[in-house]
Amino acid sequence: MPWKNGRYISRPAPPPPPPRGIDPAVVMGPVESERLEDESFDSETIERLFVSSTFTTSLLTRLFVKGVFSATSAVRALFASGFVNSSLIEDGSVTGVKITNPIKVALISGGAAGNHTVAGLSIKDELVFVFEQNGTSGILTDLTSEFDIKKADTIDNTGGTSTSSDKLLVMYISKA
Repeated sequence: MPWKNGRYISRPAPPPPPPRGIDPAVVMGPVESERLEDESFDSETIERLFVSSTFTTSLLTRLFVKGVFSATSAVRALFASGFVNSSLIEDGSVTGVKITNPIKVALISGGAAGNHTVAGLSIKDELVFVFEQNGTSGILTDLTSEFDIKKADTIDNTGGTSTSSDKLLVMYISKA
């Protein structure tokens, strides 16, 4: 029985045959070691061992079972928030369950022109519209162009329309 450092090491299973449809000429030379040391599998080694454009998604999903690779915390940190910006994401690729309610709506009381409190609003958020609902007639008036987000929890229309006795319907996109 094979033992190493006081621990039983099972005999390795013979390597599986290459998946169907894989061109054996893809690999230009053998890898010398069963396990590669850290930093030994660099870009020069890859360029020497493999033909350009070898590693397609289709190939990799056939060669490696899910979970075969693990990453240290340092490698996982590369993929922290902000690692992928919107220019790297194809239009329409993020849908459904991947979106976490970015559209927010608030109904607040109007008042004199100036600051109006919208709880939960962030300086990074984007106003979609601000509608004034007349307290007497119920008519909606679009006042979006008068309002800006000046600070957290606040929209401002200083010098704009007074909305006393009315309600303001505020829709914004949460980007926080």
